Amino acid sequence: MGAPDQGDPVGLKQRYAIFLRGVNVGGITVRMADLRSVLGTLPLTDVATVLASGNVTCTSELNAAAIKDLVEDALRRRFRYQAWVIVVRRADLAAVAASVPTRPDGGDGTSVAPPDVHTYVTLFTGRDELTAFLDDANGIEEQPTVLAGRTAVAWFSPKGRSTDVPLAKLLARSRFAAVSTTRNINTIEKVLGLLG
Repeated sequence: MGAPDQGDPVGLKQRYAIFLRGVNVGGITVRMADLRSVLGTLPLTDVATVLASGNVTCTSELNAAAIKDLVEDALRRRFRYQAWVIVVRRADLAAVAASVPTRPDGGDGTSVAPPDVHTYVTLFTGRDELTAFLDDANGIEEQPTVLAGRTAVAWFSPKGRSTDVPLAKLLARSRFAAVSTTRNINTIEKVLGLLG
């Protein structure tokens, strides 16, 4: 993740997660069976989808940058939309998940929040994109937590309000639309489980 071609060797089979941004919302419909079919034509093996929101696992000898370029091109041609994806090696995604903090305290110093608070992870295409987001987020009361690798952040939102909290509104700006995607921590863990 984040300048994914750095330290990401070509020719060595690795497991990857591919996160599509903006599918099955806003009029862009991509059926998971069709997605698996399209990705199956690329130099990817073991292609599987997780949930119906554009989460894919695969194996490839290509590096993350090459996978990103191929997948975006294939999606644009097949589904005719401006496709953006973030590709993360399994080890990097595991490090991100392991660095997600516990929920914020309930005001009494404990690290347990009410069950209606959800944890989200926003993945960025690189460190520069994350830095730009953090600069814009400066001054927002609830700051995100930068995660392992410095290409993802964690943040919290009351259940049902994940699109209207200040951080979510900032992420929805066009400046960040092509360079980030957000998943609930439960989705990240399901993807990791499928990656093995």
